[in-house]
Amino acid sequence: MFRFLIYSNIWISIGSALLTYLIYIINDIKPNYSYIGFVFFSTLFSYLLQRVARVKKIAKTSPKSWVVLNKKAAVLLLIVSFVGAFLCFSRFYSTNPFIFYWILILGIISTGYSIADFRDVPYLKIIMIAASWGITCGTIPLFLIKSYELNSVILNFSWVFCYLLAITIPFDIRDLGIDEERKKTIPQWVGIKISKIIALSFLIFSILIFGFLSSPIQLVGYVVSSLFSGYLIYNSNKNRPDIYFTFFIDGHIIFQFFLILYLS
Repeated sequence: MFRFLIYSNIWISIGSALLTYLIYIINDIKPNYSYIGFVFFSTLFSYLLQRVARVKKIAKTSPKSWVVLNKKAAVLLLIVSFVGAFLCFSRFYSTNPFIFYWILILGIISTGYSIADFRDVPYLKIIMIAASWGITCGTIPLFLIKSYELNSVILNFSWVFCYLLAITIPFDIRDLGIDEERKKTIPQWVGIKISKIIALSFLIFSILIFGFLSSPIQLVGYVVSSLFSGYLIYNSNKNRPDIYFTFFIDGHIIFQFFLILYLS
């Protein structure tokens, strides 16, 4: 069950839904639970699609990976996540039909990342991940309310973007030796040490931006959670077991939510 939770991508999908929920909390706006549900299911669909679409390629390098050993379960979960995302979308779409175009853009990015090998475009992989999360979790929740300020949209997007970029760099460190050189990930480009400095710098930027969005006590919670994520980033290396990244670093999003919720 533990492996299923982690490697089926349910764990990271819970994280994306809670990060979206956190946006509602720190901006002091009423949560749109249909959209939060949509974020969960669409994240699950997107991450599973990447793996199901590449299952033959994955089988060559990692024949014992979860998606290879559980292909039928992965396909079934892919279908369930698509249906769940569609049902949730139908419940919040009418509040702002303009959201459809943002969802369409994200869908194109997700499909391209999974099927058209956008992930192999040099220097682009980590930017697409952070920007997609920034739009999904940080921007669209504000578009769904009747009135919002542009500076608030920019701040929320920037916070999520910087935070996600910071905690995604360790995954590129993990994949050193696996990623093709042509991908030009940050660790391939500047090395592990400077990659960690870049990740920690973006984490610091995220703290500064978060301070403009939150209450003082929420900021304290975020600083505490950032000390933990900074520790995980600093100690990441390609020899760490995969669970270090998929459970602890991805799970940091969940830990962070409950810490700030408790202090709110």
